[in-house]
Amino acid sequence: MKQIMHKGFTLVELLIVIALIAILSVAVLSTINPIEQTNKARDSKFKNDAAEVLNAVERYYASVQRYPWTDVYPDTETAYVADGTEGISFVSVDPRFGIMGNEIADNTYEEDGPLIKTSELKGVFAGKEEFATTVTSGTADAMYIFHSADANYVCFCPKASANRTGASASELKCLAGVSTVAGAYSDATLIDVDGVNCTAPTESEASGSDFCAVDDGDTYANLMCVPEGSIQ
Repeated sequence: MKQIMHKGFTLVELLIVIALIAILSVAVLSTINPIEQTNKARDSKFKNDAAEVLNAVERYYASVQRYPWTDVYPDTETAYVADGTEGISFVSVDPRFGIMGNEIADNTYEEDGPLIKTSELKGVFAGKEEFATTVTSGTADAMYIFHSADANYVCFCPKASANRTGASASELKCLAGVSTVAGAYSDATLIDVDGVNCTAPTESEASGSDFCAVDDGDTYANLMCVPEGSIQ
């Protein structure tokens, strides 16, 4: 009688196959990097939001010949900022940003700032993460408006490593003088990477937990801005 042999994998062969699969899995994950892809998508969304805000600000000015931050509080004759003031910057939850309304409780704002009241932006815009009550200057979700005599910029802190390092790092900007107190403002500056007053972040700075901080004495660039390119 002929004996039938059933040939299968040995334990050693199975271990080798498992090891190869593990190596390939690590290689694929390192290439795809789902966290990095998620952060890139988030940065793209923030960039689109920044562009929407900037366009809304310019439309508002074209319509009423003043910016949201030089408008007046609804129940007073006091302007947010004196008309003609230049070199100023505000964080996204500040009513002067133009999206949030006045503060009605600690860190709670009416969601009907000038840009929304005039329909330059849809009301749902106030519900975006950049305008959550937890947002403060220097946090990852903070967005900033900078106004100078030459142009307006809307900036945010990127999360994706690819947008913090390499060629992208030289396109980031430094911001100082952000106003976080309603009714008060100080001279603000937004500058390009110049290697002296504003430097591109190093790898360690780019991966630091405080990368998004502004006005903390650091001079490395950490904000993506719309419009892109050198400051006018």
